[in-house]
Amino acid sequence: MTITVEELSNKMRNRVHGRIEKPTTPLDAKQDCPNCRGFGWVQSERYELRWFMCPCVVELQAEFQAHRTKFDPATIGLHGSEMMLTWDFIKPNISDGAKGMEAVRPMYKRGYGFVFLWGAWGQAKTLLGKILTATAYRDGKKASYANVSSVLDNIRLAFDEQEHKTTELLRRMDWWTERQVLFLDEMDKSNDTPWALERLHQLLDQRYTKAVRGEALTVVASNKSDDTLDGYLKSRLHDRRISKVVFLGGKDAREIMPDGWRY
Repeated sequence: MTITVEELSNKMRNRVHGRIEKPTTPLDAKQDCPNCRGFGWVQSERYELRWFMCPCVVELQAEFQAHRTKFDPATIGLHGSEMMLTWDFIKPNISDGAKGMEAVRPMYKRGYGFVFLWGAWGQAKTLLGKILTATAYRDGKKASYANVSSVLDNIRLAFDEQEHKTTELLRRMDWWTERQVLFLDEMDKSNDTPWALERLHQLLDQRYTKAVRGEALTVVASNKSDDTLDGYLKSRLHDRRISKVVFLGGKDAREIMPDGWRY
């Protein structure tokens, strides 16, 4: 049985992997990739404009795997896929996330400081925190993202020890104090018992001291302004040498984000 050139060509064409229709779900990709521009899929002129996974997706996955062996989500505070977040995930003209980034990113490049982000919901505060933490971790820094209530719960576990409760309490406080980069989210939702307020006050005061020494960066996010804090902490947040207080009051990004956007 003979086969025509046209039939052979069709057979070879059908063996080509890839998608004919444009994919509707983006992949985790490098946001500055010149080929896919963060979409994760590219068309091939060689194969009749079929859609293929962009090489940058593979590169990004390889970079993540290189870190995975030492990645501990319990202490870093991020899920595995969030380790690939970069500053490019903050989109302009969507909420006030870009305004927050303008305050946080230079502080990170400098290596120390204190930033208080506050404002309504949907301002990319949490996303900023995860980007900051992922970036610092990839740069080899001791970094962590956590809700304030989770930090307090972690410190409180010291009292579950049958012996040496004081030693364990100091060890846990030191762990949070010694992070080179620490993002504390949802400060306004933390427990306001005297014990919780004392621990939080102690932690923030120690983080402030490390910022003054040029040793650490702390970013705190809240839906409430710094007017809800006591004067002692508020004064430190307004230290013009190292601190910034930034109000984020843009439109709620959750109402306008495009379909398929995972962050």
